[in-house]
Amino acid sequence: MSVTVSVNGAVTTARLAGEIDTYTVPNVRAAFDEIAVAPGAKVVVDLRDVTFLDSSGLGAIIGLYHRVVAADARLQLVCGDITLRLVRLMHLDQVIDVVEASDVDVAPVEIAPAESARRVDADRS
Repeated sequence: MSVTVSVNGAVTTARLAGEIDTYTVPNVRAAFDEIAVAPGAKVVVDLRDVTFLDSSGLGAIIGLYHRVVAADARLQLVCGDITLRLVRLMHLDQVIDVVEASDVDVAPVEIAPAESARRVDADRS
């Protein structure tokens, strides 16, 4: 599991990869907690490279959503096939702005060149 957080102006992107589950979600939550959210800003959570997402991972995303909304900012999820099914099943797409991976060229999620970036890796050992 890895989380890479990049900032480009008013857009912060957190790219998650690997399995997001009970064992790895503390690192995801820690990375989310470090995201500075300003009014009018946009936070993008890129889930295209997530291979597994359980309820604890969804809980971390929902926690971030509440923090972003409280700051009068906007959250967007970029989902691949695996995560899109789960997000739709849980009806999160009715609350959070969700973009399908196939539509990514249309969505403003590109972050390069980034002003800053940091990466968190975790293994399950």
